[in-house]
Amino acid sequence: MIRQIFYSFGMLVIGVHFASAEVSTLRQTVETLSSYGSRLSGYPGAEAAADYVENRLRSMGIESVVREPFEITVPIDKGGELYVGEDAEPFTIYGLWPNLVRTPTLPPEGYRGEMIYGGGGDWNELNGLELEGRVVLMEFNSWHRWLQPASLGARAIVFIEPEETTGEQGTAKYTTAPLDIPRYWIDRESGLRLKDRLLKSPSSVLIKGRMDWERKTAWNIWAKIPGTDPKYADENILIESYYDGMSVVPALAPAAEMASSVAALLELAEHLVRNPPMRTVYLAATGAHFQAQQGLVDLIDRHARTHPYYAERMTKPFNPKLFICLDLTSQSDQLGLWNNTFSYDLKRFFVPFGRRFTTYAEEEALLLGQNQERALVNGISPIRGMDWSTFVPGGISASGMQTLAAGIVSL
Repeated sequence: MIRQIFYSFGMLVIGVHFASAEVSTLRQTVETLSSYGSRLSGYPGAEAAADYVENRLRSMGIESVVREPFEITVPIDKGGELYVGEDAEPFTIYGLWPNLVRTPTLPPEGYRGEMIYGGGGDWNELNGLELEGRVVLMEFNSWHRWLQPASLGARAIVFIEPEETTGEQGTAKYTTAPLDIPRYWIDRESGLRLKDRLLKSPSSVLIKGRMDWERKTAWNIWAKIPGTDPKYADENILIESYYDGMSVVPALAPAAEMASSVAALLELAEHLVRNPPMRTVYLAATGAHFQAQQGLVDLIDRHARTHPYYAERMTKPFNPKLFICLDLTSQSDQLGLWNNTFSYDLKRFFVPFGRRFTTYAEEEALLLGQNQERALVNGISPIRGMDWSTFVPGGISASGMQTLAAGIVSL
């Protein structure tokens, strides 16, 4: 069974001999999910994505498909506008992620003041500029330097959409302190036009924006594929991925890259329907992954906790012998295996998994015409001194860390 799952993953991630129909389906899934607008849980795009995943699973003929709601709190962008000078038509702007609980909300009448261009926020770029009460236009790829004009009295920051950026740049645009400094995003074309104008002279502006914390519903969707072998059918395996997305701009989260994982999960479901497994497999697509993995926590509380306190609340226990989470990216043709722990005591327990999967990877890579040494990164047992942090320096908040904490063997 594990070999069958790995072969499916290998075909999805490292396989080049994919049937064109399967490649087309993967591409279509990603394109469809990223067309729904913001897929941040609590936004309409996330609900549309949940509908899509549920409908796909039901269309495969799986009898047991369940959709379960849970409540979350999320910042909902109500829209923003930037009026410059005497222009009648405003620029559309979007709020950035709140500073802790402080959203980028301005008074209902907005804020009037002068706008200047602050570049990347370096001290030498701000030298000689009056910042008190000003609205500052900045380059997005400026790390945390928006705090410098903020510390000098700037009233709001507007970031120009960059040609490309990184997740680290995004997380540098908000703080874990409730600073009252509204920050906004403007599209690149509009931002560059505004920049050219401000380089000539400051402009009087009226800026409006509102973002509210609201209680919203998110969903988990799971399906059961019964095992065919009476000897092993009760040894359940739970495989999970997330269908929602995240962005430092909540209203702009098409999250195409983040759709890779759930696209693979749906292809795996198709594969298991065509090739029924010996062991029972539960496939789960969770919501609110990027909000402290609340979807997975809800799933565990309902179906996988072993403590008596949770047993009374469980609706249908999965009792998984093994949990596997998919957190994929399109940026590499390698498959990585991790045991979701930095504990050396637990690492020793997972060593056999790393060896087993390495063997599978070498065999399947040979069949697929791939480099056997590159097919799998074993993040459990460091090879040549290269552990998981060598390949993922910043670390990831993988779902398996939650399930491992709940006492479930997780990869």
